[in-house]
Amino acid sequence: MARNRNRRTAAEEEESQDLKRQERIFLLTFGLMIILLVSLYLGLYPISTIAAVVLVASTIGFYIKHKEFYKMRDRGQRTWCVTISMYLSLIVTIGCAWYFTKDAPMTMDYALVFLFGYMFFVYMVYRTLSPTMVVGNKRRR
Repeated sequence: MARNRNRRTAAEEEESQDLKRQERIFLLTFGLMIILLVSLYLGLYPISTIAAVVLVASTIGFYIKHKEFYKMRDRGQRTWCVTISMYLSLIVTIGCAWYFTKDAPMTMDYALVFLFGYMFFVYMVYRTLSPTMVVGNKRRR
């Protein structure tokens, strides 16, 4: 009986650590992308350059540090899928905003529309990619 409690506690502890890891990775990546988009819309190019460098460096660092989490765990696969979705959506949003500014100036109203569009793109790309990328917990052999 005591063994089962210890196993359940260890499993619950691992699940809690996975959830905290997932939250930390997602929130940092999402926050940096929002800072990047807002700084681009406001024309604060030194801040956008710094945000872009930190964003790419943190993503690479997280991938190297948590490689097993991304591959073996369901939460890790979902986190990697949403990270890819955020990057693809960022590229599409910046491309659309750049194309838009060729004909008209970027106002705050349009910047908010593009920011909403970014979040919508993230959701749609995630929904498209997740059935193929998220396969569940994998056992080590």
